[in-house]
Amino acid sequence: MTFRSALVSGLALAAVIAVAAPAQASTNLLVNGSFEGPDLSEGQYTYPFGTLGSWYYWGSALVNAEGDSAWWPYGGTFSGQDGDQFAALQTTSVLAQTFDFGGGSLALSWLDAGRPWSWGGCCNGDQTYKVSLYNFGTGATTDVGQYATVSGQGFNQKSATVGLAAGQYALIFQGLTADRDETAFIDKVSASAAPEPATWALMIAGFGGAGAMLRRRRGLVAA
Repeated sequence: MTFRSALVSGLALAAVIAVAAPAQASTNLLVNGSFEGPDLSEGQYTYPFGTLGSWYYWGSALVNAEGDSAWWPYGGTFSGQDGDQFAALQTTSVLAQTFDFGGGSLALSWLDAGRPWSWGGCCNGDQTYKVSLYNFGTGATTDVGQYATVSGQGFNQKSATVGLAAGQYALIFQGLTADRDETAFIDKVSASAAPEPATWALMIAGFGGAGAMLRRRRGLVAA
């Protein structure tokens, strides 16, 4: 193999690895992660108490944020979410979706916000909730973490990475605040395979090899 062909091959390998690794990591294993389906009427909401748009709702709600809404009667439209709709995790309600995972590191991300404060102390956004993963094959539950929102809080990014065996899982959001009608808004939920250390090492090695060949090429030209 000539130096030129080796250089081209090395650069091609580095490029393929650099593109393939992030692409694999960014594939969302969930469906309808932004809760844009089904499309509700402007300012409306629904309590499905079952599966709707690939999500399972038990006491939780699907909310359309366009226009006026009973969810924020004192103030303008609640904004900052991904798209026009999001889920509302009220009191001890549950929001979940099932997905298949090939094993390894699972990267989770989502947005959360606190329902705006309502007059009289009812229906606020001071919610504490937990996120977990249930393995249907083993019956084991993996705790991802516990999180909290405050009334009127805009959407904030949350993320976590957990190691899991291959299998079918349920990603579960569960409200923990039972004393009053406290609600956290959930949106833009993603679950994807995170690149393993070996993948990153291979990618770095590819770039390193390409760089070494370029340095050698410069040396030969100078000579």
